Amino acid sequence: MPKIFSLIAVLTLLAAPLCAAEPGTDTAHVKRANFSSTIHDREPGDNLTELIGNSEQVYFFTELRNLTGQVVVHSWEYQGETLAEVRFKVSGPRWRVWSSKTLTPEMHGPWTVLVLDASGEILAERTLDYNPGDPAL
Repeated sequence: MPKIFSLIAVLTLLAAPLCAAEPGTDTAHVKRANFSSTIHDREPGDNLTELIGNSEQVYFFTELRNLTGQVVVHSWEYQGETLAEVRFKVSGPRWRVWSSKTLTPEMHGPWTVLVLDASGEILAERTLDYNPGDPAL
């Protein structure tokens, strides 16, 4: 009988990591954050780090975890200035949000979106390089 209890204890210890939750799942965090050319069914169509050509509309997608009841902000920054702030009230433990910006050829270069909490703390930051090409072409 003691051998069975020892075996059960060993198997329990070995199986514990397999049954454990994903690290950090109970903490508030940004699971995903990226620029995209499209949003479909609340998901980004792609993951952009560079936008080349005449595409004018760009989206910033964020998947938030365990931030229910809080306000999160997408802060769109260009050349050191905040050009737009979009606020979201998080209403669930897994919350997907996005904002968008229409870019013109004059707005070429790096764009940064900061994901901020209500106190202004940066939760995530991503940069997109916009290169519209030669507008005469």
